[in-house]
Amino acid sequence: MSLINTIGKLTGLLPILVLLAGCTGLTPPEPERLGYAYFPLAVGDFRIYQAQTIIYNLDGTRDTTDFQLMEVVADSSMTGGEVSYRLDRFRRPDATGPWVIDSVWSARRNTYQAIVVEGNVPLIKLSFPLAEDRRWDGNAMNSRAFDEYKIQNLGAVYRLDGQDYPNSLEMVKEDLLDPLQITNDDYHIEVFSKDVGLIHRLDIDKKYCNPIDCEEAGIIEQGRVYELKLLQIGKLE
Repeated sequence: MSLINTIGKLTGLLPILVLLAGCTGLTPPEPERLGYAYFPLAVGDFRIYQAQTIIYNLDGTRDTTDFQLMEVVADSSMTGGEVSYRLDRFRRPDATGPWVIDSVWSARRNTYQAIVVEGNVPLIKLSFPLAEDRRWDGNAMNSRAFDEYKIQNLGAVYRLDGQDYPNSLEMVKEDLLDPLQITNDDYHIEVFSKDVGLIHRLDIDKKYCNPIDCEEAGIIEQGRVYELKLLQIGKLE
């Protein structure tokens, strides 16, 4: 084969080689498309919630505790190649009381997941890219049994105490509410709003007394209700 023919063939292959070289490059993730804005993390961010816990006792009484909870993104560090954020959580009985440290959690976000470590238990709160009816195992990073989480009402407006939060989503962990109040309620939902984060959390776990053993249906034998409602967001100076 002549040198001229060889050069001609190499020249013809050059556009293909350039195209293949371009395909090997890694395209950085697109935060807007993946949905990272629903789980913002930055040192100095804080959120204040109105909180309520109701404990239903075996003797038929219940204990209700109202308080405010503040979560502060206090610091960040590298953990396993990912940036982990320390969440300092404070509580006070009402808007006039002093803040007292309640607990310390952590959170991180990578290309595929948003993870919150609650009491040393890592839970996958969101799975990226966000999509309607997307499902995943929220316990995939701990030793607990499989627990399906799912996304619903992605991009919808969520109304909370008269205020509308556009571009929100509902992360549903459990969706069992007994309308006849005969067996049990097992319900867990967390609502995230774009550029805000968590705005509402509701956990309901009630066990009803069997109507055969009780005078009527709807008598709560034992249970717990926990709710958070966003009051304020901001950034520490």
